[in-house]
Amino acid sequence: MTTYSLRWRIVWPLIIVLAVVMIAVTVGLFFYLMTVFTNSRAADEDILPYIAMSIQQDSAGQLRISPTPELSRIQKESRGLWFVALAQDNREIRYGQVPDDLETIAVRLGSILDADIRAADDSPLTFLIARMPSSVGEVRIMFGGRLQTDSVVVELLKRMKVIYLPFLAFTLIAAFLSVPILVKRALAGLSRTTDIAASIDIDRRGQRLPLEDVPEEMLPLVAAINAALERLDHGYTQQRRFLADAAHELRTPIAILYTNLEAMPNSQQQRKLLNDVGRLANTAEQLLDLHRMDNRMQAMQEVDLVQLCKSVVGDLAPNAIAAGYELSFSADRDRMPVVGDGGALERVVANLVTNAIEHGGGKGSIRVIVSHPNVIEISDDGPGIPPDQWEDVFEPFYRISPKRSGAGLGLNLVKQIVQRHNGQVSIAPSDHGARFRISLNAALPQH
Repeated sequence: MTTYSLRWRIVWPLIIVLAVVMIAVTVGLFFYLMTVFTNSRAADEDILPYIAMSIQQDSAGQLRISPTPELSRIQKESRGLWFVALAQDNREIRYGQVPDDLETIAVRLGSILDADIRAADDSPLTFLIARMPSSVGEVRIMFGGRLQTDSVVVELLKRMKVIYLPFLAFTLIAAFLSVPILVKRALAGLSRTTDIAASIDIDRRGQRLPLEDVPEEMLPLVAAINAALERLDHGYTQQRRFLADAAHELRTPIAILYTNLEAMPNSQQQRKLLNDVGRLANTAEQLLDLHRMDNRMQAMQEVDLVQLCKSVVGDLAPNAIAAGYELSFSADRDRMPVVGDGGALERVVANLVTNAIEHGGGKGSIRVIVSHPNVIEISDDGPGIPPDQWEDVFEPFYRISPKRSGAGLGLNLVKQIVQRHNGQVSIAPSDHGARFRISLNAALPQH
């Protein structure tokens, strides 16, 4: 079965779309710059630090140009290099030949903070004005005659990558971290609905999935599930009512039949019929027990497991002895109080003892042991139950062998009652026979 996460089905497309949009915007910006700007080049501002380093002051306080190696190299590479440097105290120094058309600007350098003039092609009118620190203080430099090697668009993109690439990485990382959180919050109502759906079982009928905070696209599905739960509850109620009515209607004719059989002459055939009718009556009572327990159990109150088991053993002792067994009871404490439905717990112990009488082989002993903490064990010396069927025997209408007597409801009834008491029932390993163990977790504080 192939499954997928709805959250990531939403998150990944959003992140991919965001990345594609950002890349598309960048490409569009590049082509826009290509159409707006010409292919001209600006003055090479990389030489500004070298120009500033070459400006020195002589002993008379006059500015002079020091022929530094860097300046000499630049001069060899750019024969038309020129610049004008203006100190803060209006001292001025020049290098190279300033174009005549720019002389007017050069003489007014003190009133211009910055400038970047770009002429077409390789025009000498291209120049740059910038402020730089030097050994004589901050100087204002106007220079030209050396152009950038790349076009203005290429140069702009080179500068943009310093900002754009980190911005792109930050945006994608932020989207990868924030989008899942936002999607999770958007689907929080669906998660709560899922938790409620997981808690619905046969013992908690009547629950419906809430429609609040559920995404609009999921409302038809939630409504369909609620409608299905409604139909299941209705069908379950009808089935339970039918079983209870059938069992109730059978009680009177079974009782009449049993009375008529008892009035017949004592014979092997009479005893066999009485036994069969007794099992039929027991099945009807088990169906009624299931119905009563399904509706509601009696009020929970303090029940002494020791006294309860001792009473059941006393009631069933004649049946066990008549069937050829020795029935014993033992407890490691005088009292063992728990919170529970006394009548329901009596049916649990009685069903297990009756089960041992019917399937224990008609010989040996049946033992009922109560031990701390709140454990009841019923064991016999019969053929036992194969380990691979230890879980199956608690299912309704399950029988180890089709020829076995009984309807297969007794152990299922035991399991349901024990679970309603917050306990567990299981079959424990035994050297011989069957050994049922009940553990209850509803203990009262002992005084």
